[in-house]
Amino acid sequence: MLSKYKLSLFCILLASGLNAQQELMLHTLPDLWHAGSVNPAFFPEGKRFAIGLPGYSLDAAHSGDITYNDILRKDGDRTIIDLGNVIGKLEPENEVYFDQRIETFSLGLRSRDDKWALQLGHAIVLSGWVNYPKDLAEVLWNGNAPYVGETLEIGPQTDIFDWQEWNAGISRRLGNFTLGARVKFLTGVSALITEPGRNTMRVYTDPDIYQLTLTTDYAFHSSSIISAIDTAGLGFDFVTSSFGKKASFDNSGVAFDLGIQAKLSERLSVNAAILNLGGVITWEKNANLFSSKNQYTYEGGTFPGTDIINGSDDIDFEDKLDTLNDIFQFQKTSETFQSTLPLRVLAGATYKFSEKWHFGLNAYFQDTNNRTNTAVGVNVRWLPARWLSLGAMYSANSRSSSNLGFHVAVTPGPVQLYLLSDNLLNAFSLKNSPAINLRAGAALAF
Repeated sequence: MLSKYKLSLFCILLASGLNAQQELMLHTLPDLWHAGSVNPAFFPEGKRFAIGLPGYSLDAAHSGDITYNDILRKDGDRTIIDLGNVIGKLEPENEVYFDQRIETFSLGLRSRDDKWALQLGHAIVLSGWVNYPKDLAEVLWNGNAPYVGETLEIGPQTDIFDWQEWNAGISRRLGNFTLGARVKFLTGVSALITEPGRNTMRVYTDPDIYQLTLTTDYAFHSSSIISAIDTAGLGFDFVTSSFGKKASFDNSGVAFDLGIQAKLSERLSVNAAILNLGGVITWEKNANLFSSKNQYTYEGGTFPGTDIINGSDDIDFEDKLDTLNDIFQFQKTSETFQSTLPLRVLAGATYKFSEKWHFGLNAYFQDTNNRTNTAVGVNVRWLPARWLSLGAMYSANSRSSSNLGFHVAVTPGPVQLYLLSDNLLNAFSLKNSPAINLRAGAALAF
């Protein structure tokens, strides 16, 4: 079993194994009910009523190229963290992105004249961003001995939060154009967000007397994740809330989606959508600011890294550092704060060569607190039978120029089952691949 300290480190570095992805493939399938989640103008053609069964999507991104198996290895009956294969692959600053969405249920109803359509739904969403310096991984693995005379910056930055989303939408067909709009009521579950401009944690070891100086000007907001920090004794003791927490109406917000779909001819159609307009959650329940601004000097020489991470009975940590409280001295104050949902823009065009062969172009843009990702893709779709759709996509984004995607959709009668990914090569091998992008779901459409 991993200790809680190892688990925290593992979560950061596991995410670092994931390359940048995007959300393109679902937007190429407007006849699937769940495609309405990326464009409120979509409604399955020829259908009057839809029931959305559970749907799941996971999308992750990183600036590096590290896998699960680069980080953890077996040592007898223990699983230990091994950063030896990881540190050389890291950039001076490393960024992690991840998004998870669970569509729990949804309903759709179209009027008999095909002009109006209504949508209702609920989803559970997680969005996260982590920035950590290479110095942090080096200190955790090597200790401070190799860096005597150097100043190491080890403060990570985070913007992680999850929420539940209750949405209602409407679309209107005007000739060959369909316009859609959706309002989403957001109830926050938990959040962990560093204060902008306050992420300083520095370690300096004097080359003459090996005096260790640690300087902090670090602060973060938390709601229902960390309720207290006790750094007395042998390291950090984060008092956390249990996972599976319920959303709170005290943490609330609103967001809007807009979409358009246009049939320009019998063969050519175009579409576009903008998602999470104005999306902000204000955190009030269990909302706290943890702040540390201090400088601490320790007359104790060097400290080890590897043995602390993986545990060793030979280390008397108290001889190295009596208490981390003396260093960080985190002060807790009640304080509300806000999270901004990622703004997403999607656009596409589809040309039908025949009833069985479709060709498409798609583009995607995401802005998360001024951190952007842009992607473009070309796709081909083959419908060998009325109940079967197969497709492939080649796409490039801000950090990767070679992503090969796929989809398979089986739709016998009212049943819709689908599996798709923007990156086929990594969709089913998380432990050995540096990327993951996967979406699957089911629905009934009558």
